[in-house]
Amino acid sequence: MPRSYSSKAKKKFIVGLIFIEKKLELEKMKFKGKSVIITGASGGIGSETACLFAEEGANIAANYFSSPEKAEKTVRRVCNLGAEAFSFKADVSSPKEVALMIKETMSKFGRIDILVNNAAKHPPPMFDFDKPDWELWKRMAHINIMGILVCSNFAAPYLRKTDGNIVNVVMDYDPGGLGYTLTKAAGTPLTRGLARKLFPIRVNAVSPGAIDTWGMSKEEKKYFKEKTLLKRVGQPIDIARAILFLASDEASYITGETVHVDGGSRLLE
Repeated sequence: MPRSYSSKAKKKFIVGLIFIEKKLELEKMKFKGKSVIITGASGGIGSETACLFAEEGANIAANYFSSPEKAEKTVRRVCNLGAEAFSFKADVSSPKEVALMIKETMSKFGRIDILVNNAAKHPPPMFDFDKPDWELWKRMAHINIMGILVCSNFAAPYLRKTDGNIVNVVMDYDPGGLGYTLTKAAGTPLTRGLARKLFPIRVNAVSPGAIDTWGMSKEEKKYFKEKTLLKRVGQPIDIARAILFLASDEASYITGETVHVDGGSRLLE
């Protein structure tokens, strides 16, 4: 005769199975218990990266400068995924403000494992050489170049303690621009320089193609689709996945490299 079980015993058995399943899921998380600082985390690539890390068990320090509501939205999304998070306003080119951000992260999480330098200053499309806005240009250079250097400098002592690493978001392409593309392209040699200076801390970069960060128009999407080999516009999640890979143990033998996530657009140049 088959053994019969009471409803109470069955319920206890099911709860036990769920507990084991959840435990196995936690053990499989790539970044369980780790702490990640993401600059420019108030939306787009930064927000998607924060959520992807959270899905893998990481706690998030979400940096922002001018969009507190969007940064808090990122924090809520991360917390809804079961991770811890807080937002922190800081100018990434200010040593004083970055030092406070690092201090707050250590106070809340006790460690720093990964730094994602994603913050960027977006100017008007073209630099007007005849009527230059020097303050805007200087601000752009400070955020897009100095920001990477300052954040990496202050995070490095803590990354050494956790065998951590850095991932920069850059633009490994500049046809000869005088403005935004110039300052973002500087991130590529800066990544290599940091990799040489900070080893064994790994330092890598992701170079996005045309990414629908804030919502492209139909005309823009059509234009950029034709500019890529894969005939589609990239999404923030495409960049976030590449960042996670470079930050993971799967990329433990990669440093000083820039990964292009552009749908093959460089192959059509």
